Amino acid sequence: MSQNEIKIMVKRSLLLLVFFFCSTSVFSQKSQEQTVGYELRGVVTDSNGMPLSGADIKIQDKPDVVNTDVDGLFTLEVSPSDVLVCSYKDYKTEKVLLTEKTKALTIVMQPLFEEDSGVDVAYGNYRKRTLPGALSYIDADVIEKNAVSIVEQALNGTLSGLHSVKSGGQKMGNSNYKFYIRGIATTGNASPLILVDGVDANINLLDPKEIESVTVLKDATELSMYGMRGANGVILVKTKRGDKLNSYMNVEIRTGFQQANFIADKLNAYQYATLYNEASVNDGGSPVFDTSNYLNNSDTFRYPNTNFPELFLNDNTQYMYQNLNFSTGGGNDVAQYYVLVGYMKQDGLFTAPLNYGDVNNSNDERYNFRTNIDIDLGKGYKLNLNIAAINDAKRSPWLGSDFNVNNSNSNLFNRIMTTPANAYPLVNRDGSLGGSSEYQNNMLGILQSGNRVETTRQLTAKTKFTKDLSSLLEGLSANMVYSFENYNSYYQGRYTGFAVYQLNQDDTYTMYGVDDTKVTNTGGQMGDYYKDVTIMGGLDYERTFENHQVRGSLTANQYTSRISGDNPDYKWLGTSGRFLYGFQNRYFLQVSGAYQGSNSFAHGQRYGFFPAVGASWVISEEAFLNASRTVNYLKLRGSYGLVGNHLDATRYLHRQAYIKNNGYGFGNPNGSVPGTYAGTLGNEGATWEKSLKTNVGFDLSMFTNALTLSADYFHENRKDILVPQANVVPDLIGVGLPLYNAGNITNKGIELQLNYTKNIGELLVNVGGNTTIANNKIIDLKEVPYSAQEDYRYRKGNSVDSYFGYVANGIYTNQAEIDADAVGSSFGSLAPGDIKYLDLNGDGIINDADKKAIGNTLPEVIYGLHLGLEFKGFDLYAAAEGTSKFISHIIPNQFSTYAYDNRFKSGENTSTFAYPRVSLESLHNQQTSTFWQENGNLFRLSTIELGYTLPTQTVRNLSISKLRLFLNVDNIFSTNNSIEGRDFEAVNAGYSDYPMLKTYLVGLSVNL
Repeated sequence: MSQNEIKIMVKRSLLLLVFFFCSTSVFSQKSQEQTVGYELRGVVTDSNGMPLSGADIKIQDKPDVVNTDVDGLFTLEVSPSDVLVCSYKDYKTEKVLLTEKTKALTIVMQPLFEEDSGVDVAYGNYRKRTLPGALSYIDADVIEKNAVSIVEQALNGTLSGLHSVKSGGQKMGNSNYKFYIRGIATTGNASPLILVDGVDANINLLDPKEIESVTVLKDATELSMYGMRGANGVILVKTKRGDKLNSYMNVEIRTGFQQANFIADKLNAYQYATLYNEASVNDGGSPVFDTSNYLNNSDTFRYPNTNFPELFLNDNTQYMYQNLNFSTGGGNDVAQYYVLVGYMKQDGLFTAPLNYGDVNNSNDERYNFRTNIDIDLGKGYKLNLNIAAINDAKRSPWLGSDFNVNNSNSNLFNRIMTTPANAYPLVNRDGSLGGSSEYQNNMLGILQSGNRVETTRQLTAKTKFTKDLSSLLEGLSANMVYSFENYNSYYQGRYTGFAVYQLNQDDTYTMYGVDDTKVTNTGGQMGDYYKDVTIMGGLDYERTFENHQVRGSLTANQYTSRISGDNPDYKWLGTSGRFLYGFQNRYFLQVSGAYQGSNSFAHGQRYGFFPAVGASWVISEEAFLNASRTVNYLKLRGSYGLVGNHLDATRYLHRQAYIKNNGYGFGNPNGSVPGTYAGTLGNEGATWEKSLKTNVGFDLSMFTNALTLSADYFHENRKDILVPQANVVPDLIGVGLPLYNAGNITNKGIELQLNYTKNIGELLVNVGGNTTIANNKIIDLKEVPYSAQEDYRYRKGNSVDSYFGYVANGIYTNQAEIDADAVGSSFGSLAPGDIKYLDLNGDGIINDADKKAIGNTLPEVIYGLHLGLEFKGFDLYAAAEGTSKFISHIIPNQFSTYAYDNRFKSGENTSTFAYPRVSLESLHNQQTSTFWQENGNLFRLSTIELGYTLPTQTVRNLSISKLRLFLNVDNIFSTNNSIEGRDFEAVNAGYSDYPMLKTYLVGLSVNL
């Protein structure tokens, strides 16, 4: 090509560009002329004509939002052919197509009745009205009102049937909760199955802000579809998605501090020495300490009185709960998106006086990222893509490679609380670290020697393709899902050695440990690696034929879990299905079930069938009730079916075990050759637990849906529970016997959920509560046979969670009472001040044969309460939870303030003591018994949040659409055990375990 031709081509290109921009400008001007805006005035009311204040008004596909004032009025700049979108909590979203003549507008909002809305269930989303099963549901508003970093904590008391039990003190970046749904009906694993967006996922590190809703499935019609994984109930967590009607950007900042909910008192040096001397004398020894040295003490280096909790535990830890969140969502008819980026940091309780220098505190720092995208690909194809990534870093003082972060925190807290005040001075007269041969881990040395950092990374991805097959059969669609979750964690340690120095009588020091300033670095993979993969494919069908509604699904699914160590993958493979038929929108019948197998069982024993059936009747649709002004909705429902419980910890029971030993002596001279011997026998018939579930209930709505009530009766018969054959087969067989399926437990109870919502003028009131009463009973566990005289030793007839102990009958006040009883103790010689235990079998000795069921640890009654108020921009939310009908069992330490104040002291008034004699040797008084138990009755005020949303006109001047300020207090108050003031649930928290925490936050939420 010649140079002239190149110039001509360039000129033509430039002319084309000029023409393009000019034409675009003209087109833009014409478009602006055609879409000249004007001011629209409108009012939003409910169906009774009452104005709705605070309704969101916007133009579809545009981000700007205005809110109605106290009279329901709004003004908005619009253009002809705009689509106006009006939304309000608990009301159906209304869309209005504007015309050139639309200058004034009245929008009447219709209540969004829960029964007509969709709810997540097994492998789908169905109208609640059509379902015969029992389920509980909460949305994002409830979850976000809790000032928590762990999702499980936000669920306390909010969902009927769901009971969350604290399993210990506060954990950094990990859940300290165990979930039970409708009580417990097994001696094995009773934890429910937890799914996020329909697939297995870890919720420990989820940001509560990314959750849209939580649903608890409780009856057989839903649980049977999960086959041998559903008997303990299922929790479905749904994350947020984009909305084509509402685009937004939100920034939320929370900051505040935490303090320990309870830290036990501790003895000073004089009190400890006094108790120790007394215990030694009670055992026939001599006093060990000269207590006068701790009174008016002038030499605290030789006779220390170190208050370790005061030195090393913050009363108020600055916890810049920098829970910063940025989220955005929106879209159009083609694609919708949701994105969240979150950051959270939490500091621990450890500290030291400023004059001792810096210390390594504990903390947790977490980053969350999530994006959910929905795309209409055209021609009936749709794509849903979920990606979530989490990076969590936990830090603690270094206590050795055997202690992970949470164990380090609890272990260090325990040392602070249990090290005697006279053990050692924190620092000696010469500035060295104090210590002794017995106490070589000086607390200050530990806090300054180094730290351990655990980094956890979690990546979750889910892809779902959906294809509309209406061209083949109207209402038919197909879907395919692939999901995986990778989870791994590793630690890094950095520490130095330190020495402690004990002051001798001649004013010299003896060194213990290694005084080494060399920094040692260590690290490695932790043992909780896993990779979960879910693959699903299925068909969905939905069609209405005049008065007949038909809906069904068939899903094939495979779930594989690979965990750390030399463990073969866990695999489940099966097919689940549901058929739902409705007639005249009032009579519904559902048949559902699964055919599922697991590779943990023997060939020929791996698969099982789990069917269920349910029916419901919407009575309020009948002619005799549909005109009622009082009853708006009434539905009766019932279900029955079979569900399984697969016990992961007992896989491969069908295999014969062989064990390697040290070898056999052989040859001359003696040598050794490797060898094996037969271990536990195999049980080729081993299978999963089977649960027959029955549920009967009703749902009622009254007074224009202001008052709603749900009630359920449930009954479960759990069979084929694994029990030991060793109970009924003599040891003469000479080999280990496997577990086998022979146990039987029943569980039954009732559930109630009540809610009242009403607009009273400008005040919106929402108040409600829920309760579950569940009682389980052991029918048979194939126990060791006992004589008629010792039939109290059977677990049969008691609760699964019963604990066995001795029946106490006061305390021996003198030797004459001991002689009169003529019983001995297998835990040491009896003396005045010891607890009297009943000799139930009359054999003259107190031992294990005298134990009986003395109480149940799991509450039979759980309940939750909530209150919500909204008035002229102000909002208040409060939630509480409670439990009752259980036993709290606490044995105070012999060197506690409780023991010091209440102990039995020989020769003094013995009518007021509440603690037996102290002893360094005898274990008689430390046994589980009724002496130490208390009827549990927990009430906890979980959270209170007070917020204020600025008026629309005010924030509009700031170029934002919504601004809310709020204050939040979490774990405000709870009843406690009267023995020592400990928490009824986490009895060791703040005593020997890291404490539970109370949280105070201020926050700001801005919609851009």
